[in-house]
Amino acid sequence: MYKIYRWKVRLKSSFITPFQSDTIYGHMFWAIQFLYGESEIEKTVAEFRAYKPPFICSNGFINDYIPYLEPFNIEEEELLKLDKKEYVKRVTEAKRLKKIKSFELDVFDEMREKGKNEVLKTRNMKLLDNKFVEESVMHNTIDRLSGTTLENGLYNLDEKFIDGTVSIYIKLREDYPFEKLEEILRYIERTGFGKRASVGKGQLERVELAEFKGFSDIQGDGYVVLSNYIPKQYDYSEVIYGELLTKRGKVGESSEKAEFPYKKPFACYTAGSIFRKGENAVIGKVLENIHIDSKVIQVGIPFTLEVKIS
Repeated sequence: MYKIYRWKVRLKSSFITPFQSDTIYGHMFWAIQFLYGESEIEKTVAEFRAYKPPFICSNGFINDYIPYLEPFNIEEEELLKLDKKEYVKRVTEAKRLKKIKSFELDVFDEMREKGKNEVLKTRNMKLLDNKFVEESVMHNTIDRLSGTTLENGLYNLDEKFIDGTVSIYIKLREDYPFEKLEEILRYIERTGFGKRASVGKGQLERVELAEFKGFSDIQGDGYVVLSNYIPKQYDYSEVIYGELLTKRGKVGESSEKAEFPYKKPFACYTAGSIFRKGENAVIGKVLENIHIDSKVIQVGIPFTLEVKIS
């Protein structure tokens, strides 16, 4: 059994690396190794390999806007009943709504039970999407020997800025100490998240770490994933709607194999993808042989919530 916790943070700086579950898992694994040693990280990885994960992480969601990727459609028969002016109005509005993929928590929760079409109609289709600002920022390359900037050393980094918070939902196995989770996340808050954290990017400040009971207890025939999801056989019987992402992950800078930083490419479903249930109790896959270092794995076990599809 698992309890759900919400880890909510505020960004004290810009950030470069998206808050995706596989990256969050990587940060947590490095924290475990630093705080508790090699034997503890080996035990944790073994539990993931055995599909008994001590914790399951979602992606990070800005201001609690959560993705639900079911397409919005209008029935043709409904449109044919409208006059020309109303027809154009409804089609224009439908095109706008098709672009919206993230919703406030209560709207997302209602969609799990009723579906996107029904919810958007009852809410008069007034939803707005939530975005961050991304800018290309110019930097200088520093000569580490002299401490001065290098000639022709200018380069750009695409940095993201948000006004608000990022929420990450974590399912914690009931026999795993909450105090240990708290310490792991505190370590990430101290060291920063993602690329260039060592020079001040991805700096986090905790807003909340508490048990979360805001998701409705829906018993459905499907599930929505809130993480990057690598499926295995019998996870689902049907893909209701999904979007795929191809990634090539990296190992941490302190890895023994850091001179070979990149993992092999892999594909995963993105957060908000929806599936009809299959046979498996634990959804998702742990990829092996993803890097030159055989100890390195790629976690594709997603945070899931049930939905009604039929």
